[in-house]
Amino acid sequence: MAFHGINNGIENFICGLNNVIYGLNNAIYGLNNTIYGLNNVIYGLNNAIYGLNNTIYGLNNTIYGLNNVIYGLNNTIYGLNNTIYGFNNTIYVIFNSIYGFVNSINA
Repeated sequence: MAFHGINNGIENFICGLNNVIYGLNNAIYGLNNTIYGLNNVIYGLNNAIYGLNNTIYGLNNTIYGLNNVIYGLNNTIYGLNNTIYGFNNTIYVIFNSIYGFVNSINA
C-alpha cells in the first residue's frame, strides 16, 4: 500500500510539473503574441508617420507651386504694365511729332 501511495505521489508530482510546463508554454505563447501585436502597432505608427511626412512634402510642393503661379502672375502684370507704358510713350511720340511738324509749317 505504501508503494501505491508513493507511486500516486510521484504521478501527481509529474502531472503538476507537466501543468507548470504547459502554463509556461502558454505564457511564452502569450508573450510572443504580445510582441507580435506591439510590432504591428509600431509598424502602423511608422506607416502613419511616413504618410504624414508625404502629406507635408506634398503640401510644401503645393505651396511652392502656388508661389510660382503668383510669381508668374506678378511678372505678367509687370509685363502688361510695361506694354501699356510703351504704348503710351509711342502715342506721346506720335503726337509730339505731329505737333513739331505743324509748328515747323506754321513757322
